[in-house]
Amino acid sequence: MSEEKPKRKKLSKPSRKQVERSQRLRKTMNPPELMIWNRLRPKYNKEFAFRRQVAVIPGVIVDFYIDKKKIAFEIDGKIHRLKTASDAARDARLMAAGVSVVRISALRVFENPDGVANLIRQICLGEIDIQDLE
Repeated sequence: MSEEKPKRKKLSKPSRKQVERSQRLRKTMNPPELMIWNRLRPKYNKEFAFRRQVAVIPGVIVDFYIDKKKIAFEIDGKIHRLKTASDAARDARLMAAGVSVVRISALRVFENPDGVANLIRQICLGEIDIQDLE
């Protein structure tokens, strides 16, 4: 008797407007996002296929996403201190769609970009549980 795999939720397709906005965001990434992308991009990372500035669900574009694990990584700058309520609502929408969210401060990226990239890899490999980060 074979074990049945649990069915994964299928995420809905983003609108054309979201796709265009994602493309613009990829061209104008801020410094901490760029620092992390340069460490996670396929050229330097063979374990997982990260996507950047991608529309995961309608109305929500995330900084980095790994489809295989359904994990979104957000690099939060100073502006996010003022947007805690909207960020929480956004995270709740992502979690309802089956996407885990990990938020990392931009300051932490500036201080130790290699360490943050390594943390992200460890989360993706299952070496660190997302719940342990809270």
